Amino acid sequence: MRNLSNEQLLAIADECAHIYKVRIRSFAALCACAAVPGARLHGVSVYDTSHAAARGLADTIRMLQPLTGANDAFADVAETTYLRWVEEA
Repeated sequence: MRNLSNEQLLAIADECAHIYKVRIRSFAALCACAAVPGARLHGVSVYDTSHAAARGLADTIRMLQPLTGANDAFADVAETTYLRWVEEA
């Protein structure tokens, strides 16, 4: 799976925060979320498909709630954006 950088997820979060009038609650949580799709153990991806990686990203956003609100919407946007980005490669 392709890695998602902290800055890429921050850009998505900033757009969601602007639209939904919320703020980033935790930059650490945001960085943890960004690490999920590209996670590897002993060089092997923990996800077998890009859809599974995108779902893992969305699930982690919902669990860690890096924004002060609208985390479900952020999770949906991040999942869709990640899938589109992976399919472009």
